[in-house]
Amino acid sequence: MNESLGSRMRRFFTLVGVLTAITMGVVISQRLSDDALAMLIGLVFGVALMLPLAGVGLLLWRREAQSRPATAPQSGAPPVIVVTPSSLPPRYESNVARLAPPPSWQPEHAARTFTVLGGEEVSLTAQARQ
Repeated sequence: MNESLGSRMRRFFTLVGVLTAITMGVVISQRLSDDALAMLIGLVFGVALMLPLAGVGLLLWRREAQSRPATAPQSGAPPVIVVTPSSLPPRYESNVARLAPPPSWQPEHAARTFTVLGGEEVSLTAQARQ
């Protein structure tokens, strides 16, 4: 009995944890349907297969980050880029002038009529004159 108290407690809690996991597994497997149990097993194996791949990805990411030289931030102001507006092509300018209405054009004020259900037809301009 040269074992220390810490190692005996660790062994005891490990044994209790393993027994608890086995008991929970038996109880859950008896209460779940076959479909739910298959989904749970698939989930456990999927996570178990994902962990090593995530670890390899993390190692590769850290190795790449360590091998990349640290670049010093650039001092000074960023470059200024000036973009001048271009003029319209001559063909487009002529199309705009051709499509514009003549200055003497005035819209015609046509009389609008409205019919109210259960009422009679009344002209809006006739009422405005009264």
